[in-house]
Amino acid sequence: MYSTKLVKQRYEIECISLARVIKIQRFIVDTGAMYSCCHYSMIDEKLQESELFNLNTKLIGGFVNGLAVKFYEYPLKQFTVGNINQGPCSIWITFDERVADMVLGLDILKNIIFLNRPNDKEMYFFESDVDCKEYMQTI
Repeated sequence: MYSTKLVKQRYEIECISLARVIKIQRFIVDTGAMYSCCHYSMIDEKLQESELFNLNTKLIGGFVNGLAVKFYEYPLKQFTVGNINQGPCSIWITFDERVADMVLGLDILKNIIFLNRPNDKEMYFFESDVDCKEYMQTI
């Protein structure tokens, strides 16, 4: 189990990404976002856009005054949400300097059991439904 507190109307969770380098960053938990997205430098600051010519691209709106921003589907060797290893997966990265938020969206969250406890202003993340059920019996 991993938990995070509500701060400034946001839940943030520490995530570990492994591509060419290991990075530890705080992502905003956004259950309304379809995709997990961030600026490329949060994953690998030495990455060049020219290296990504063969990757899938997508225009995603809502990051910069509702305007669409070009993102690349970037494969990670490993991605860990809190202490929950997701193994290899992809994250959407951009080279647009206007993007500052790091968003953890449903493409990754759909694989994790999470529980929002608004009275406690805390969100809990579980590796399995068994872990979640055990926790629920303690409250």
